[in-house]
Amino acid sequence: MMYEEDKQVTPSPQRTSLEHARRLHPAAIFFNLIKVLKETILGLGVGLIITLKESVIYFLIFVAVFLVLLIISSFLSWLRFTYRVEDNELRIEQGVFVRKKRYISINRIHKIDVTADVVHRIFGLVKVQIDTASSGDGAEVDLSAIKVTQAARLRRALKNNKKTAEQTEERVVYPKKRISWGSLFIAGSTSGTAGFLLVMMLAIFSQIEDLIPTSVYKSAYALFIESGIVFFIASVIFFLFLLWLIGIAGTMIRYGRFTIEKRENELFIKRGLIETKELTIPFDRIQAIGVKQSLIRCPLKYVKVTAVVAGGSFDKQEAFPVVFPLMKETEVADFLEEFLPAYAHISPEKNSLAKRGRKYYLAQSFILPAIALVPVWIFIPNYVWAVLLVMAICLWNGWVRHRNSGYHLDDKTITLHIRHVFEQETVMMYHRRVQAMEKKQHRLQQWEKIATMQLSLIGSDGLGTHYHVKHMEAMDIDIIGDWYSREKVETSLSDKLE
Repeated sequence: MMYEEDKQVTPSPQRTSLEHARRLHPAAIFFNLIKVLKETILGLGVGLIITLKESVIYFLIFVAVFLVLLIISSFLSWLRFTYRVEDNELRIEQGVFVRKKRYISINRIHKIDVTADVVHRIFGLVKVQIDTASSGDGAEVDLSAIKVTQAARLRRALKNNKKTAEQTEERVVYPKKRISWGSLFIAGSTSGTAGFLLVMMLAIFSQIEDLIPTSVYKSAYALFIESGIVFFIASVIFFLFLLWLIGIAGTMIRYGRFTIEKRENELFIKRGLIETKELTIPFDRIQAIGVKQSLIRCPLKYVKVTAVVAGGSFDKQEAFPVVFPLMKETEVADFLEEFLPAYAHISPEKNSLAKRGRKYYLAQSFILPAIALVPVWIFIPNYVWAVLLVMAICLWNGWVRHRNSGYHLDDKTITLHIRHVFEQETVMMYHRRVQAMEKKQHRLQQWEKIATMQLSLIGSDGLGTHYHVKHMEAMDIDIIGDWYSREKVETSLSDKLE
């Protein structure tokens, strides 16, 4: 049901004119009901419990009054909400008792994202989120339900009014890349979602364990004894296989039909099977580009490309927008050259960390299993071998983290190579995007002339995005500090001269 913007031609002013105030589709009443219910679920639950303890009649009266007030409030909010595009401004009027008018200059609009869940698609609707430079956590304007054709007209109106008169009507062919279903299957297979689902199910089970009757435990134990160890192992394997399939299905639903298109001043991304999303990422809001590789994908040489964007991502499940879900390591350079040429020169070279810092990585990985070894040794000595195995794996992980971490510096950019516990990440950023740099040292680090560096970028909701490279040569951090300070001073002077 989503519109294909790449098929459009340059419209006439009459077609994109939205100077008359328009309301959202009546389905917005339903979406507002759901939103209010989510926001008031705690208070509603308390009210339901209190009235139910008093009497069933009070409970029914409370529910009825709440629903009536909610429906009336949602209807009036929909009725009093209008939007229009006039005099190079997006004008919003809303408010039931207190009338609020908002005028947003089109020149301040950075992103126009379009999404459609199942309910939207049934009625031929979409949700439009408009982001400006001052947006924090979430969108500046949220149009919860408008027709697909109306959304297309609104998007064209907001974009066309920003274009100069020098533009020709010649249609530009933009580079585009789609992900194949085979790549999506591999992405789902190596996403690690099965492990997350397993942990989540164990957490849920621990909360409801007391509610399960004892007879169920006895029946399960009797079934296990009768079936034998082979049946138990087969059941566990089948359960893990089922979680693996669920992870694959979730990835395919989320990133199905993933398409990225490079446009004049932005990246345009469209994805999703059940909930279709259309996201725009302006180039001037990209703070850094990250190339991530999980433990499972390391031996397969697959990576995921993400972007750090000022203002964050509208997708609450993603801290950073995914620019491409899965590709081979060898394809990254060509992909960046085509879609993000400013970041195409990510260097595979890196300045490795000081060998003196390796023991800190080993100690940090070693300390938890070492603490766990003591009670296991005392109470269940037969399982000491398991703790020793975990300890060996942790030591190996600490050694790999130290070996794979480092940095690369040139005139205008810095590239950080950071090995996390379960993920390898390469982040490239320009000096003008770095908001702050910090050098941290404790007493032992001072004695060994090593330190930890932190670089901060603009993030979502004013919190910032921070990257750490631990236990570097203190001299290397000083060199980076001189580079950062010099570039900032030069930039400031050039701004003043202009």
